[in-house]
Amino acid sequence: MKTKTFLRSAGLLLALLYFPLPAMQANNPNDSLACWIQPLIETTHIDLDKLERDYSERAKPLRVRLYDVNKTLAEPRNRTPECSFQLLLEKIQLEETLDAIQEEHELKLLKVRYRKSIEIVKMLYEKVLSMDHHLSSLKAQQGLSNLSNPHNYPEFKEAKGILEDRMKKKLNFQMPLLFQTNPFLSATYSILGMALSGGEDKDKKESLDKITCILDFTVRMHADLNVIYYETGYLRDANLTLKKECEALFSDCARQVGYTIPLTSCRDGDDWERLYTMLDNYVAKALGETLNTTIQQSNFLPANNGISTVLDPHLLPRATTNLQFSIDRVGVFIEKYSNFVGQGGEYYKKFSKIAGSYENEKTCINALPDQFKQLKNDIDETLEKFNSAYKMPEVQGSKLKDMLYGTALD
Repeated sequence: MKTKTFLRSAGLLLALLYFPLPAMQANNPNDSLACWIQPLIETTHIDLDKLERDYSERAKPLRVRLYDVNKTLAEPRNRTPECSFQLLLEKIQLEETLDAIQEEHELKLLKVRYRKSIEIVKMLYEKVLSMDHHLSSLKAQQGLSNLSNPHNYPEFKEAKGILEDRMKKKLNFQMPLLFQTNPFLSATYSILGMALSGGEDKDKKESLDKITCILDFTVRMHADLNVIYYETGYLRDANLTLKKECEALFSDCARQVGYTIPLTSCRDGDDWERLYTMLDNYVAKALGETLNTTIQQSNFLPANNGISTVLDPHLLPRATTNLQFSIDRVGVFIEKYSNFVGQGGEYYKKFSKIAGSYENEKTCINALPDQFKQLKNDIDETLEKFNSAYKMPEVQGSKLKDMLYGTALD
């Protein structure tokens, strides 16, 4: 049976979806998806085992009785109107009850998968918010712009001012406005000015060395730092798009069970239990009053096939479709999230290479600004997060999708 085959391997897969949301901490070494998932695998196994056990306990005696009825009907001496009519009636009742139990059980499985899908959305949204915190730091982006422009270095400003005065006094020459605003032209002017100014005293030489390092760093790294600046902006925009898609996904999924509060409000108000209660009510309504917990083991079924209320023939298929639709949407979002994290990791690998590519870093270590050192640390820290805290391991991602789509294999 399809349900039984699925359940034999679904335990671990469902376990991968059942985990709490610890507080987001920027420097938490255990803030990875793998660490979030593992602790509750055993607990989830217990829950799933109970679900399968309940289903088996209710269906097994009916299957045994159906087997006996079919066996009895196969005997030639029982093929009389008086005997076979009663057996055929019982056979129909047994089959209808087993179908009803299976429909109920499959909807309950969908309910579990839907709830775990909401948990995934909840978790991934926290991750998207955390990424936004790293990618949207205006201070860091402004720092990148400052690093690539020598005009933002106090030493350069001071030396440039002195050179301008000397050039004006000696040669009656004043730097054009375009030179003052263009870092490359300004750097060229400053180097020429230093060469023409002469002098060999120690302080002047130290100042010249420092300014030379500033000019060398800004000229060499100007284009590369701008790459980091603009591509970080691109990643932030893409992350904001992912954030909006996650919010829209939650709204679409929650609306299937009648919950209309936006994700941000649900998160801020910690309103998850109300959503889950609405899910329970939605499924219960589709099932009517569920099958009796205990089905009498006798030659004949109790009145109305052991069902106190007939399953809703209209709401049941609609509920199944709505819940499966939501689960499928979450599966697509998992793929999109994983792709974005992979892309972000590749970008930050490139940023790390760029930041470490300045060939005169050792020579100019004392002249380089503290912001550059902080930039390198920030890049390394964010890269580590993309590789651990944000990244969904391939095996886990595949198992999550298998579970959501119901394609788990033995």
